[in-house]
Amino acid sequence: MVYVAMGKESKEWKANFVWVMQNVPRNKQITIVHIHQPSKNIPMTVYGVVGWVPADQVTAKEVAAYRKVETEKMNKTMSTYMSMFARFKIKPEKLIIESDDIADGLLSLITKHGVTELVMGAGADKTYSKTMKVPVSPTALTVQARADPACKIWFVCNGKLICTREPYIPTTNGPTANGSQRSSGQTYNGSQSDRKTLNGSVQTGSSLSSPADDRYRGSRSDHLDGTSVSASTSPYTEVSRVSSSGSLVVDLWDGKPRNKSGPGTGDQGRNYYRDGNKMHQGKDDDVPYPKGRWTQDAPDSNDVKRQRDDILEELHRLEGQRDALEDALASAKHMVKDLQTKLSEAHCLVFSLEREVEELQQERACAVKEVNLLRERVWELERAAREKEKFCEFSYEELKDATNGFDNSLKIGEGGYGSMFKGSLRGMTVAIKLLNPQGMRGKDEFYQEIDGLSKLTHLNVSTIIGACPEALAVVYEFLENGSLEDRLSCKDKTPPLTWRARARIAAEICSALIFLHSTNNKQNPVIHGDLKPSNILLDSNFVSRLGDYGIWHALEANATNILSRCSGPMGSFVYMDPEFFASGELRPCSDVYSFGIVLLRLLTGRPAMGILNEVQKAVEKGNLDEILDKSAGEWPAEVAKRIAVLGMRCCEVKREMRPDLATEAWQVLEPMINPPKLVDFLKACEEAAEKQQNA
Repeated sequence: MVYVAMGKESKEWKANFVWVMQNVPRNKQITIVHIHQPSKNIPMTVYGVVGWVPADQVTAKEVAAYRKVETEKMNKTMSTYMSMFARFKIKPEKLIIESDDIADGLLSLITKHGVTELVMGAGADKTYSKTMKVPVSPTALTVQARADPACKIWFVCNGKLICTREPYIPTTNGPTANGSQRSSGQTYNGSQSDRKTLNGSVQTGSSLSSPADDRYRGSRSDHLDGTSVSASTSPYTEVSRVSSSGSLVVDLWDGKPRNKSGPGTGDQGRNYYRDGNKMHQGKDDDVPYPKGRWTQDAPDSNDVKRQRDDILEELHRLEGQRDALEDALASAKHMVKDLQTKLSEAHCLVFSLEREVEELQQERACAVKEVNLLRERVWELERAAREKEKFCEFSYEELKDATNGFDNSLKIGEGGYGSMFKGSLRGMTVAIKLLNPQGMRGKDEFYQEIDGLSKLTHLNVSTIIGACPEALAVVYEFLENGSLEDRLSCKDKTPPLTWRARARIAAEICSALIFLHSTNNKQNPVIHGDLKPSNILLDSNFVSRLGDYGIWHALEANATNILSRCSGPMGSFVYMDPEFFASGELRPCSDVYSFGIVLLRLLTGRPAMGILNEVQKAVEKGNLDEILDKSAGEWPAEVAKRIAVLGMRCCEVKREMRPDLATEAWQVLEPMINPPKLVDFLKACEEAAEKQQNA
């Protein structure tokens, strides 16, 4: 049976395992031996810092817990070793010995189990070199020196055989008869005669001979299967032999051939020793070495031993450093484990907070939806109340008093059909639109507009309070936050609108235009005709409403949905449909063109003149973000791109190329007015961007 001593790190033994597979005969039973060395220190965490505490300074419960961890790790290592042998269809036995010292554990194993063949490591793989001829591990050196003589030991490192300690069985025979027998290689029949090399390896001592007999000794068998492998020895060897009087003497021999007449051979060699009846004790005054070559070839054995002791001491020191580094590494691993635990807890906390935020966002969305519903309900109630009261008819003098004689300082807007003044009328703050008589067709046109305004009931369309036929004036509700133009230019140092508010306003204006253009309305389709930011008003909650209608030409519903011709719009020409200038016809798609320019202004905050070309170039070059209004905050890329593309489509020169507001445009803008849908839309955009990036 061959015993294979394996360490606690399976990675270190992979190369040595290959050597075992190549050199152990398949008919031999293999026993895996592991010396388990319990740690003398226990890891403890104090104030978040991991440190090592002696086992006798902690509770038995803590020691038992750590011993359990050590045992689990050891069992895992042994399972790894067993699986390594199982790949070669070998079922080895396993033996685990617990010992405070690995060398003592191996020595106890050899003695108690009568081990005759042992394979063990000569040192860590990192210590291996091509010139390595002896073990470097203190454990290997101790086992080499103190193991039972009958045990043959192979020392391997990094998959290479370093050296072999051959077994030697002491024998007891009678004393030799004469010196000639001793000089010819007869065995010494006295006490155990061991032959040791200076490097600590033990060679066969059952047959002792003189240097003359040993100098030409060749290689010996180092393989388990008997194949001959040459193993080098140190340059100086202690050779035991017998003196002429039967005493045991020790010579230093460097392995070089000497003359037969040289020291150490024949009678002349034996005459160097004084007392043949006493055993040589190794002192210089006991052996009168001759001068000359013998003293030059044989160095002081004490120096060699001293060098060996220094090397062993250095090895012990390095072993101590290694243990300290291993302890530090284990401490670092425990710290990493603790940090990973804390990181996992942090991830859980982040996930929990994200869920909380998501729930709060959903609650907020529901609250916003409820507020909008309540706002619409209030608006409906107000409209119903106004309908009951019908329109108020105001006199010219009342309007004049309300505006301080139509003072220019109270003028809040000016359009193609007249000017808008702020005033106080019958205890209400109102907006009074004084129409230009030259722009009107007469009283019929005025009453037509009043009649049309009275029937418009939409949250995003300004409502009429009353009129003054005498002055051709219309009285509207006053909206506190002025016009969209004022907010885009930050008039009176007001804060800029956020991108969310701008996107919502775009959706609200789209909804108002759909309402105006819808044939489902009680009246015929109505066209604004003068849509621009200055005619988009904002209430106290920044809800937008269309105001200052410049064109009120109702159209009878027909197949072509063509508006009647008019003398021309009075609004700003930059926002006007280019085809109108050629045809003189207004259609619902004329408002679509104006709406496209408004969308681009909401995105960029730039003047209307030339804005279409700027946005088109930015989209083509892929740098739309460079022209976005930074004061609105960070626009989501997908939201900005969709609004920009919609705005450009609305501004197509050919009317048939423009999108339908009720279907195509509303599909893009509806999420902007509905918070839950906007959240889902933004999440979908983020997921799509991640997939595109990972693709």
